[in-house]
Amino acid sequence: MKYLYIIFLIMVMIFCTGTFYDHDNFLNISYQPNTDRLESIFRSALPLKEGIVYTKVPRGLIVSIDENYFFSNGEARIKESSLCILNTIILLLHKLPNYCVVEDHTENNNLSSGIYSNDCELSVARSANIVQYMITYGKLSPLQLFSLGYGQYMPFRGNVEAYDKGYPTGMAVPGNFQNNNKKMNKRIDFVIIEYEARR
Repeated sequence: MKYLYIIFLIMVMIFCTGTFYDHDNFLNISYQPNTDRLESIFRSALPLKEGIVYTKVPRGLIVSIDENYFFSNGEARIKESSLCILNTIILLLHKLPNYCVVEDHTENNNLSSGIYSNDCELSVARSANIVQYMITYGKLSPLQLFSLGYGQYMPFRGNVEAYDKGYPTGMAVPGNFQNNNKKMNKRIDFVIIEYEARR
């Protein structure tokens, strides 16, 4: 009986050390990121056009939209003409369990009105206004949304999996796309989080 117990322990140790069980392959199989599916959903509702860029990153999908669609220079009041875009994003988020971080990136604004002393303050106000609209009028849960403002401190970079014109990962993109990246320094990022986030 003692030998049977020892044999059983040896088999358990062999099994747990990975001889019969490849931990890495199990993790790769069981964890399937759904950023491709998220991108497909958002692209069907918000087709690619000037000022809209889709980027896949480890935290999920980023839908970057030119800030000029939403705000006038130096203002945090949402343009009425942008509500169609916002309402589309709201409808999609109602159907998805994902959290969404609304990040505003802005630079070189005319701040002569004196309401905001710098681009960072303006950036925080803009992202907060978008989230407030999405909660108040879009009836999204406040627990699903986060707002952040970065001002000029996180410029757009085209060297992460940017899919602006459908370029696959690793493909060299034309110079005009790189030039458009500079324009996208002023943008609203809707970051659709691919993993569970908690406040």
